[in-house]
Amino acid sequence: MRLKELAEKLQSDLEAGTLNFIIFQQGRQWKYEVYDSNSDCVNEEAEKKYLTIKNMVDDKAVIVNGKNDFSSYDLNYIQKQIKNLRK
Repeated sequence: MRLKELAEKLQSDLEAGTLNFIIFQQGRQWKYEVYDSNSDCVNEEAEKKYLTIKNMVDDKAVIVNGKNDFSSYDLNYIQKQIKNLRK
């Protein structure tokens, strides 16, 4: 999906801030996976999924959380912030 579509799809969940997402690119397509609930204990399986994506699919993959990584939930801001977090 395109970055704009990804932002639209994740907008409400990012605003709620209850989930973390792995955001990555596969070719020119933007994709995401739910990483884990917003808890202090990291699930080993979720961490393994993130490392697999980072090592085999996209070395710029990032884990994002709406409350920690975004100060606004406007679609343009979400797209810009995702690009900035991947640098």
